[in-house]
Order: sequence, then C-alpha cells, then structure tokens
Amino acid sequence: MSEILHRRKPLDLIPLELAERPLRLKEWLDKHLHTIVGPSISGISPGSGPRGTILTITGGPFSTTRWENDVKVGGAAAFVLAATATELKVLVPPDADTGPVEVTVAAGTATSAAPFTITGYPVPGDDTTDGPPVVTTGVTPTPGAGDVPPKGTIKVLVVMLQPNDTAPANPAATRSAVDTKWGTVRTFYDQASYGQTVVTTALTNFATLDGTLNDFVDSSPSVQNFRSNQLGRIAAIGARAAVDQGLNLNDYQMIAFVTFTNGTFVRAWGGGAQSTFSYDNGLPAGDPNRISINLTTNNAINTLFINDQADWGRFAHEFGHNIVSAPTSTGDGTGTLGEDVYGSDLVDPGAATASAFEMMGNHDSHPLFSGYHLDKLGYYKPANVRELVWDHNANAFTIDVVAHGLTEDNDPNRVHLVKIKVSDALSYYVQVRQRPGTTAQVYDDNIPFGASANQGGVVVTRAIAGVMNNNQQTRFITLMHGPDVLLKDQFAEDPARALKITVLDDNVQARPLVCRVRVEWAQNISDDPNGSFDLKVEPWGSDYTSPDIWVDRDPFGSFDNALDSQGRPLGNGDKPRVNKVNKFVSRVHVSGATGATNVKVTQYAVSPPGVGDNGNWSPIGITTVPSISANGSADVTCNWVPVVGKHTCLKAYASAQLGEISGHNNSAQENVADFITGGGSPCEPVLVRTAIRNPVDERRAVQVSLTGVPEGWMAQVPFAWVWLDGLAEKEIDVAIWPTDDLAAYEIGNLRRGHEKRDDHRKYVGLAPVRVRGQVERTYPVSVMPSGDGAASRFYPIGGVFYRVHVRRRAEIKMEVGHDKELGEFGYAVHGWVRPAVGDQRIVIDVSEPGGRDVLNLVTLTQPDGSFEVSFDLRDAVDRFGPGAYAVQSFIFDADELDDAESNVIQLSV
Repeated sequence: MSEILHRRKPLDLIPLELAERPLRLKEWLDKHLHTIVGPSISGISPGSGPRGTILTITGGPFSTTRWENDVKVGGAAAFVLAATATELKVLVPPDADTGPVEVTVAAGTATSAAPFTITGYPVPGDDTTDGPPVVTTGVTPTPGAGDVPPKGTIKVLVVMLQPNDTAPANPAATRSAVDTKWGTVRTFYDQASYGQTVVTTALTNFATLDGTLNDFVDSSPSVQNFRSNQLGRIAAIGARAAVDQGLNLNDYQMIAFVTFTNGTFVRAWGGGAQSTFSYDNGLPAGDPNRISINLTTNNAINTLFINDQADWGRFAHEFGHNIVSAPTSTGDGTGTLGEDVYGSDLVDPGAATASAFEMMGNHDSHPLFSGYHLDKLGYYKPANVRELVWDHNANAFTIDVVAHGLTEDNDPNRVHLVKIKVSDALSYYVQVRQRPGTTAQVYDDNIPFGASANQGGVVVTRAIAGVMNNNQQTRFITLMHGPDVLLKDQFAEDPARALKITVLDDNVQARPLVCRVRVEWAQNISDDPNGSFDLKVEPWGSDYTSPDIWVDRDPFGSFDNALDSQGRPLGNGDKPRVNKVNKFVSRVHVSGATGATNVKVTQYAVSPPGVGDNGNWSPIGITTVPSISANGSADVTCNWVPVVGKHTCLKAYASAQLGEISGHNNSAQENVADFITGGGSPCEPVLVRTAIRNPVDERRAVQVSLTGVPEGWMAQVPFAWVWLDGLAEKEIDVAIWPTDDLAAYEIGNLRRGHEKRDDHRKYVGLAPVRVRGQVERTYPVSVMPSGDGAASRFYPIGGVFYRVHVRRRAEIKMEVGHDKELGEFGYAVHGWVRPAVGDQRIVIDVSEPGGRDVLNLVTLTQPDGSFEVSFDLRDAVDRFGPGAYAVQSFIFDADELDDAESNVIQLSV
C-alpha cells in the first residue's frame, strides 16, 4: 500500500484549480507528464548510419523542453535538436559507437531494444548509397574570400597524395615536376592578364591515403577517373595532411589534390567547392586506426582533383573555372569560365568550333582565352576594347586590332578586342591571335594559322549568353569562320543582320601582329532580321535572389529593404505574410535594335525551396504585356497567397518569341526563405525542409554542400550527395542552430532607419547559410589533341539561401475601444508586447464579417513595449455592411522579437 502511495505521489504536483478545466489539465500534462511517468522507446530511425546522422527516437513521454531530455547513443551524449512528448530528433555525436540509445528524463531512463549501428564511408564504386552527413561548425568568415575574383593574388594549395599501395620511386622529383607545371600556369595567367592575376602556390610533401589505387580510381576505359563518391575522402585526408604540415587552409582560395597514380591515366575533376572537409571511416572511437576528420574553413574553397601526369594546360584550365566574381550557372552575368566549348558531349563534336582558340576548350594545346572571356575577366584597359552596338542604321568601322602580346598595347589608334553587341544575349568578338615564335609567350603555340606568314591572323567568335543548363546542347561560344585564322580579304558574317567583318590587311605589323579589319552593317535590314531583340529576366546571384523578382506586402509600394539604382527592392523586397495577399512582381527587360510586343510572362511558385530545378513548378499568374520598347522594361504583378509554414521559390518566365535572339535568358528564380530560431537558454534549432532536385533526365548524384555558417552556429545536411533518378527529387531537413544562449547573440540591429545597438554581443544573430548543389558531368568522347579524355566537372545547379535569425520569444496582447475623435465608426487599438522592447514592427489586421481583410495597419512599439493605432471603419461598413468585424495584432518581421499573434477582438458594428 505504501508503495502505491509513493508511486502516486507525483500526481500531487497537479494544481487543484485544473481539476475542473480539462483543456488546461491536458496542456499541463503534456508539459509535465514526463516527470510523472517514466519514458519508453518504441523505435529509432534510421537503425544505422554514420556519425553526424540525425536520429529520430519515438516513444515517450519525453520532455517538450529539449534540454530536459538526456540522450546517449552508444554511450556518448547526443545533442537534442527537437523535442515533442512522443518524438526526439538528436544528432549522433562524433564519438558515438554502435550501441543502444538511452533517453533519461526526470522520471527515469528508457533504453532502445535495438542498437544504433555506426557505419563508415560509402564503399568505392557504390552508386546507390547517398553520401554521409556533413556537420559544419561555424567560423568567422573572411571578408572578400570564398568567391575568387579574377584579378589580384590567388593562392593555390597543392596537396600531394599517394595511395597506400602506389608510391613514387622518387617523391622529390615527382613533386618538383608538378611544381614546374604550376610554374607554367603562373606564367600563363601573368601573361594573359598583363600581370593582374598573380597565381601563387604552396606544395605539401606527399601524404598517404588510407586505401589502394583501385579504391580511389576507376580505370575502366569508359571512366578513367577518380571515383566521384571518394572525392570527399580524398579531400578530407589531403586537407588534414596540409594542416598537419603547418599550412592554414584559410590562406587559400583553391586546393588542388594531386594524386600519384603511377602512370594510370586519370581525367580529373574540377569545379567543386566546399568549406567543410569531413571523413569518418566508421571504426570504433578507441580503435587506433580510426580516422575522424572534420575541418571547416572560413569560406568555401574551390577544389580540383587531378593526377601528377596532367599537362600544365589542364591545370590552367581547371584553375580557370574558379576565377569568377560570383559562381552562377549563367553565361553573361559574370566572368564565369564555362566549359561549353568542349565537343565531347555533343551529338556533333565538330560543333565545338572555337575549342582550338579557347583555354576552356582544348586546354592541352595551350590556347589563350577567346574574346568573351578576356572581356569578362577585365584583362584589358577600357581603351583597348572597342564596343560597337548593332542597330538598323548603316555603319562601317575600320579598326586596327593587335594581338595579345607580352605587354598590353598603348597605341591609342588600335585595340586588342572589338566587341559587337547585338543585345544582352548576343555579341561578336574580334581579336588577333599569333603563335609565340621566339618569344617567351607560353600560350597559342598550337593555334591553326593556315598560310599566314606571321603565324597568326584574325579570329571572330560569337557568344550567346544565357542559362547554361546541364542537359543543354547549345554551345555559347562558337567560331564564325573555318578552323584557321582569317587572313587578308577573308571575312566572317551574319547575313540575317547584314553584319560583316572583313580583314583588310593581315600584316600592318608583324609582331605583335596587327591586322586591320572593317566591321559593317547595311540599311537593308528588315524590322525582324532573324533576331533583333532579346527578352531578359536578370538571373539570381550567389544569394539566390534575382534583382528582377520581389515581393510586395500590404501596405503596397513600401519595402523592408532599400531600393537599387533601378528602383528595385533588394533581396526579397518584403517578407511575405502567410494567408494574406502578397504581390509577386517580376521585371522583364528588352535589349537589341527593336522592342517586343505581346510579351507573355508566366509567374510560378514551388515549395519547398530546393537545390536544382526539375521543372516541377506551378503557375500562379499569366500576364501579356502589350509592348516593351527597345532597351526598356516592364513590371508584371500577380497575387500570391503563401500557405502557413511553407517557404517557397518564385520564378518568372517570359515566353520566347519569333525574332528573339536567345530564349536562354528569359527566366529567373528567387528563394523566399527566412527563418527564426526562438531565443532562450539555449536557443532553438531550426529544421528547414529542402528539396534536392535532379535537373538532368538521367540518374545522377547531386552533390550538396553548406557554406556561410558563422561562428556561434552549427548546421547539418544529412547527405553529402544524393542519388536521384532523372528529374526526380528528394526532400531533406537541413538543421541550423545557435550553439549558445540568447545573451551571446547580437539582435535588434537590423531595423532599417534605426541606430545600431552597441551591445557587444559575442556572436552575430543572423546565420546566412547557403546550401549549394552541383551535378557531376563526365565526357565519354576524347577531344584533346593528345587523345586524352576531357576532365570531368561539377556543374552548379543553384541552391538556397537561408537567413536564420535569433529572436526573443515574445507575446502580444491588445484591447480595442472607441476613438471618439473619429466619430461613430472610429476605433483605437491599445496593445503591448512582452518582453517590453521598442521599435518592433506591429501589424494590425481588420477583417469584415465574411473574413476578408479591409485594413492592414503597421506601427512600431514604444520603449515600454506598448503600441497604439486608430482606424475608421466607415468606408468598410458602407461597402460590406454591418456585422462582426475582427481585429488582431501581430509581431511580424521585427528585429528583436519573435513573430507572435495576439488575441482576436470582435467588433459589433
């Protein structure tokens, strides 16, 4: 009997006043039942996985307060990410071993019936298993690093590696040979940029990988490359080796992992980027052979995987992929060095006509860059680039063009490059190319020059700038003439535009070679010459927002963010309100010689935000713009009502038209993804549902990476790569959380127009986390002059930019009374927020008896947390009639308090 009384004693904790209030009693029990009844575990999912996996534990009753649940996995303490009375989500710790899962709450401990089994890294050649989780610990970012600017000093870390069964006979000689190749790369960029791009390198000594050559290299004839699912393992071991040899990864913008393969040919992998280098071989924590690596750099570092036998041209080519101002998948938006002059993925490889004149083409023949890339890289002074704008008026220009020699030309009567701009999407470039002869020039030593006595001549290329999707056949740089340079009296033309480039003299000067060209177009151009205008919606940048897409929330016309020089709000414009009408605005531009008529613009939404685009969009608005003038623009608006709890991607697409120059730059998309972690001790994690979408119509592994996690924060993606069938998608949860208490974070500093609070907090209160996606792309056909296969690439497919804020948990209350000064239908809202904080945005909604909003009012709190606003319902009553009007206040998008909603007050009007 005494035992029974003892067991029932905790029920005495229930407040007596709840006995006759069932709903309040249920709330109390939901919060405190775990202190009365011991927990149980009914299941764990998954049952196995690598360290860093997010494990879901079902059962209960658990505490709904995260830190009141003490969880161990295999004997190691696990971090609880989320908690309900029946489910816990925990992060498997880095020192966990295979073993049972234990949950301890105030009333006792529960143990899982089955153990959680620790697994290792995916085995070589496995093309079905998704990658291991990546856990990123925040660091202090270095301003300006990460994305590599095309000019300035660019530091490359060259990590020398060898498999454990393949060692060079003379390591010093092998290392020296690689160093010599990088020395030529340094010379190439010095000469190409006229000293503006300075490449510096640091080489490590050889380090040994923890597997055989066969573990890391697939030498079958159809592959001949590093296994893609082992690149993360190579990178982590190489990064750790560099650190162990005293090098700081944060000092470099690029890492080249060079592996000795003892003569086995390897194509190479380029285009990757990562800030977390992690690898765990899955052995028990106490095993002396266990490898556990988790290094995070201040910014993303571009990566290259190559072997020691590669030609210096391949090193220069892969380096070239990294010198961009903001990595995007677009053509004309940045200095992106695309690999689109290759012929190896074309049905007709001969369509890659410009490859002999482009370092991003046949790199082993050592060509310079073509005109498009030299222009985008900014390697010439403005005076050395002559830009001509094509139009319907007759024009003719005679210009002396000088080859890209060892020094930039200073003669005001000649230029290095002629750019003929037809529209934003189409340009022609005229340059002179010449072999080195007896000079120290390292590029263009193999260009085809035909019968030229000076080993060179004029090259004309066409550049189509647009979105370069992975599965797209279009080459955006092509040669406008035969395979050799143009000599005297030879020409290139675009007949539809009556555009002709003729070589008048191919020997104005022998070295550096100067050629005289005439660029002309005539009056016999019809109003629609095979493309006279171009529609464009500006694509997104590195923050995955487009300047031509924004949200306008009531009150319409004013925005949370500042305006740019074109009057467009920065970022998303406004944070959208759920279950309310928001305006989704898209701007469409027209460039070229003529305007456009009957422009059809479709606006789409898709949820959740995702990495990659598989076309799974839902149209929410279709508008036809009667006309847009040449070099003008039009804003298109549709209503968008987002659903509670959903974050979204928005997309605008201007339908391609006959007579348009390019249909590849007609669309853009933007992520609308803003999250709040409730402040407390500690702060709450945020689990963000994210879709990984395969944009290619064939099975691929989509690589996923995290960047931008600041110091005082952590984040996790559950898979380093995800295998997906063609155009398929998979939803994952990205976890982002502050690691400290609320008091450690800067908050309240973001409201535009107010002074920054000088509170000297330890960490920033905003985590601007980027989740990036890349798809591997391999080339089955050999195109190099040596017969070597083309290097494989990781191509960016976009990503999401999650802004996660720390805010104080808050509540809001209000009351409504008559405002006699406004008359019979005048009312005044008096409210307050707790904690009491000033300058916090308050939104007050008033709805008519049918539920539709009739007023949306915005105000700010006073220093004591109070707010007050008056309104007049006369016009609403005249329109909708008398009845019960509802008033509710919200803390919305404030800079210090979490979003919250007040009580609802009914007004009988």
